[in-house]
Amino acid sequence: MELRYKPEELTKLPRSVEFKDGRVFIIDQTLLPKEFKVISLNTVEEVARAIKTMQVRGAPAIGATAAFGLALLAHKSKAKTKGEFLSEFERAYEALKSTRPTAVNLFWALNRIKKLVEEHGEESLETIKQLIINEAQKIANEDVEANLKMGHVGSEILDKGSVLTHCNAGSLATVHLGTVGAVLRVMHKEEKLKLLWVDETRPVLQGARLSAWEYSYDGIPLKLICDNMAGFVMQQGLVDYVIVGADRIVANGDFANKIGTYSLAILAKEHKIPFFVVAPTSTIDLSLKSGKEIPIEERAKEEVLGCGGCKIAPDVDVYNPAFDITPHKYLTGIITEKGVVYPPFERNLRRLFGL
Repeated sequence: MELRYKPEELTKLPRSVEFKDGRVFIIDQTLLPKEFKVISLNTVEEVARAIKTMQVRGAPAIGATAAFGLALLAHKSKAKTKGEFLSEFERAYEALKSTRPTAVNLFWALNRIKKLVEEHGEESLETIKQLIINEAQKIANEDVEANLKMGHVGSEILDKGSVLTHCNAGSLATVHLGTVGAVLRVMHKEEKLKLLWVDETRPVLQGARLSAWEYSYDGIPLKLICDNMAGFVMQQGLVDYVIVGADRIVANGDFANKIGTYSLAILAKEHKIPFFVVAPTSTIDLSLKSGKEIPIEERAKEEVLGCGGCKIAPDVDVYNPAFDITPHKYLTGIITEKGVVYPPFERNLRRLFGL
């Protein structure tokens, strides 16, 4: 597949996460859209806290940030022996692994580096440290490359039209460009995107705060709507495609994404609108057979009881799952860096990995 554009031709935004000069730098997403601020993380504990509090979020971005957390350890460790360092490494690995349960990229990235360390256990301590740093950088660079490829794949299979998206699967949710974001940016570049409909995405408003901010920053034409307006917009014939990201896709094609995605999938099917997921192969978890096996993170009730720092409800009991599961029967296809996967997903996802 010919890549017609470079990342810098598609977005003016910098990378959302980087490792340089021995520090991890992230765009603090909790401050947007009021303030654009890049902050530095100097310890593994700070990296873990940033993931848990959603200063950095989005499955691919979480994975890269966690990998950089291990690179940070490798750069800063004062361990005198391999044994001491490996003990530190194991503690850091567990701390980062425990931050958020649903996005599989977190575990994929951490396990990839852990496996590398285990395979090179006979090397010198300095060599092991450098291998960790190099691998973390490789994970981040591969994410950008995968996003660029997904952008081109998506634009090739989609006709000119208007798109509705949910949450944020843009540049902020990845290292750069985004999954859905890359598709939208290539479509916009090629004048195929008529209009982007952005769901606000309660309770934390990743659509309103993040997607609307980053896509308007790049000049993409959009309209922001409340989540409960999506069905009416579809009924009016104003949506040609629904395109969302994913935090974990399992063997049968079921997938976890931000809460509210399942409702959109049902609405899209009712209105005969194609419904696509855009995600890298690192988000696919063939070890789980169906969506029922995906662990769903539940977050603090304050996210629902308040909005933008204002209390909007009495102090009542709250159910606040961060994600929902969309059954594969609602999916038109899965856009990956290796191409589009269509039903039957159980067979074709395995083929994607040469199984």
